[in-house]
This record gives sequence, structure tokens and C-alpha cells, in this order.
Amino acid sequence: MALVLARLKLALQIGGARASSLGIVAFALAWALGILGGLAGGFLVAFFDSGGSPFGDLLVLLLFVAIFGAWIVLPIATPVPTANIIDPAVLEQYPLSRAQQVAGLVLGGLASPAAAATFLTAAGGVAAVNVGIGERVVAVAGGVLFTVLCVAASSGVRALFAEALSARRGRDVAVIASTLIVVALYVLPHLLRPLLGAAEDAGAILVTILTWTPPGAVGAMGYVLETGDVVGALARLAVVVATIAVALLLWGLALRLHVRGRTARAVASGHHRSAADLALVPLVLRVLPTGPALAAASQHLRYYFFRAPRAAQVVILGPVVGVMFSATQVHATGLTFAVAVGAVAMGSSALLNLFGFDGRGVELTVQTGGSLASVLRGKLLAVSLFLVPGVALLTIGLGIATNMADQIPLALVSALAGLLLAFAVGAACSAWNPYDQEAPHGDRSTIAVRMYLAFGLAFALVYVVGWLNTWLQPAVPVEVVLGAAFVLSAIAATLSTRMSGLFLDRHPERVLAAFTPR
Repeated sequence: MALVLARLKLALQIGGARASSLGIVAFALAWALGILGGLAGGFLVAFFDSGGSPFGDLLVLLLFVAIFGAWIVLPIATPVPTANIIDPAVLEQYPLSRAQQVAGLVLGGLASPAAAATFLTAAGGVAAVNVGIGERVVAVAGGVLFTVLCVAASSGVRALFAEALSARRGRDVAVIASTLIVVALYVLPHLLRPLLGAAEDAGAILVTILTWTPPGAVGAMGYVLETGDVVGALARLAVVVATIAVALLLWGLALRLHVRGRTARAVASGHHRSAADLALVPLVLRVLPTGPALAAASQHLRYYFFRAPRAAQVVILGPVVGVMFSATQVHATGLTFAVAVGAVAMGSSALLNLFGFDGRGVELTVQTGGSLASVLRGKLLAVSLFLVPGVALLTIGLGIATNMADQIPLALVSALAGLLLAFAVGAACSAWNPYDQEAPHGDRSTIAVRMYLAFGLAFALVYVVGWLNTWLQPAVPVEVVLGAAFVLSAIAATLSTRMSGLFLDRHPERVLAAFTPR
């Protein structure tokens, strides 16, 4: 039965890819990139393993840890739609035991472009020179173990995350935990660099630490065994196997808790709030006239701050991602360009799918006969209420922290121009590529490709403006370039919002079909 479920998962993937020509292209491209990327990663592993230097061992371990971290973080921290069959609420519909469900999905997860890339990279040591047959066998076995470890850990974390999001308290914990993970991935290297730099044998210390982490243990088994330390290799193998077992047990625990109803969602609360406390229109919006735009804005704000877990995650992770994008470029490119990139990164996560949290409520919206253009404008207004202050705080805080306070006025103009570009791209993408954020229908690969293209377009426009500024700087003051960029961005956002609204009013069936199960 586990094999049947694995085959069903693969059939769903292939069937979804055949739904459109773009889906076929995306499916083929994903596998091609997965295999090529895996071969490139495997070449790096083989190259560093062939050198036999401690620095090469350190790079291999860091590569293993980075791949494992990507498997854990990306599925819960990115807005790109993924298959929701991992969700216990979906998986409970299959009449299988928990062992069959978990085993089937693990087997199905191993047949994917990401898993193929992971295996080819992890097994790269098989092509290293000056190693014996035993080390090559260990490299292949390590590649299999590492791939199973990544798939099992990623699926287990996603299942726990999906189950936690079904309850208010669990939602808060899950959102905070995912945010802390993303922040830690950015902060820890900056904290460890000076500490390791001050140590006399920093590389050896870091290698020793990494070899006892689950992903590092896989990468270290080969050269630990090569030194004759059989006990050390077996101990690291035990770390990997134990981690896989814990991940599968946590996944099974999430299924068990859901089936038995032991979640905060299933516990009735005796506390009731009065009708006055549950006013539908937030205080900040009560100055607006009554209409579809006000209703949509009020509803959208409640998604972000009360009802939708994924929306709450966007509110928290958006500024974190914006800070990460800006901080990594501010010293190389200056505050003005860095905050524009950060504004696009912060805005894109919230703007590329404005209808995503409505779910089946889209049917009611369409049935009311109200203008979807007004609904779109209301949602853009709701998002701007926290994005504009967030971008301003990012610019001012980063300017002060980097001793570039004199650039803050121009940087504010640049950041707002970048945010307006994100609004322009987001309005168009929300009209042309809507999907249910909680349970996407249709071909997810096609939806994801469109999302990535929209995200890349917003960044490309910012980089084009930056290139023009560098090219024109000897003849045209930077204030003129930024002023023109701000005006053009405002015009683009206005035209995009208007045209997207007209498209939605003329073709409401497009957004309706995106939220209606076929």
C-alpha cells in the first residue's frame, strides 16, 4: 500500500504537468535543472574530497548543512505553492495506516528533481580520485541516506507545521519558530565568524562541530572511515539513522494528533467576545466610505492579523527577508539601491497573490456582483498599511546602523519607488495568476513558474534602474534619476492596478476557477 501511495503521488505530479504546455515545460526544466545542479554539486564534492585538505572537508560539510537547511526552511518560509498531501488534514482521507502513509510519501518524495539533485551532490565522493572501493561504496550509501534524511525531515517538519497552523496557539508558535529559523540562518554566520577568527584552530573546531550534526555526519562518514576510525563512522551513522527515525515519528505524531482531534482547534472555549469587540471594520479604515474596497481591505487586514496563519507568517517574514536582502548589499552598493531591493523583497511576498487567502469565499464575492476591481484596490490598500511603514523603518534603521544617515532622504524615495514596482507587478500577478494559498488547485508547477517570473521581473526592474543611474550619474544628478524612477513607478502601479481590475471585472470566471476544486 505504501508503494501504491507513492505511485499515486507521482501520477498526480505527472498529471498536473500535462495539464498545460507550460506545466510540461516546467516539469522537464525542473528535472533537467535538478540533474545538472546535482552533477555540479557532485563535482564540487568530488573535487574537495580529492584534495584531502581540512579546508576541503570543511567546504563539503558546509555544503551538506546548507542543502539540509534548504530542505527544512524553504517549504515553510516561501509563498510558492507546494503539494498539500503532506498536510494531515489531507492525508487522513486515505484509508491507510500511519506507517503506510509515511512510507509511501517518503518513497514518492524520493522521486523528485530536488531529491535527485540532493543524491547526486551527496554521492559526489564516488568520483573522487585516490580513494578506494570502500570509500566509493560509502559515498553512494551516504548519498542515499542523506536524501532520505532530507525528505523525511522536510516532510516531518511540514506536517507538524501544517498541523500547528490549524490552531491559534499552534499558529503563533509555528509562525514565530519559522521566523526564528530564518533569522538564525542569517545571524549565526555573522556571530560565528569573529569567534572562529579569533581561535587558533578555527577550521578544526568548526569541522568537529559539523561532523556531529545530522547532515554533517553523512558528509563526514567517508573520510572518518578512511582514517581508520570505524567507531567514529558508526557513531555518525547512528546520528543519521536516529534523526531519520525521529523525523518519521514526529510525522506520525502529527497524523495521530490530527485524527484524534487533540488540537487547540478541537477544544471549545467558554470565552465569548461581545459584538462591539468584533467590529468588522478596523479603526484605521473607518475614515473610508462604505463599499467593496472598504470591505475587501477590512477582510484582508484580518487575514494578516487574526485569521490566516500563512498571512501572519508573511507579515513577520516579509520584513526579515527585506532586512536580509538589504543588509547583504548595503556596503557594496550603498543605502539607496540596497533598500530598493529590500522593498521589492518585502513587498513581493505579500503582493503576488492577493486573493490567495480568500479560499472558497471567492465564490461569495463573485456572486454578490460587486466590482472585483474595487476588491483588488481594497486589498492593495490593506497591504500598504503595513508595507509602507515597514519599508520606511527599514530604510531609516539601516541608514542609522550603517552610518549612512545622510543618504536616508534619497533612500526613502528609492525604497518607495521599489515598493511601487512591487505593487505594479503584484496587482498584475494577482489578476493573472491567482491561486488558493492554503490548498492550491490545478498545476502547481505552472503557478510556481509564474510566481518566480513575476518575482524576477520586479527585481529586474530595480536592477535596470540601478544600472541606468550608474550610467547617467556623470551627467545627471542622482536626485533626478530617483525622482523620475519614483514617478514612473507610481504610473506603472496605477496603470497595472486599473488594467488588472478591468481584467478581473471582465473575466471573473478566471479567479473563480482558481479557487474551485475540479
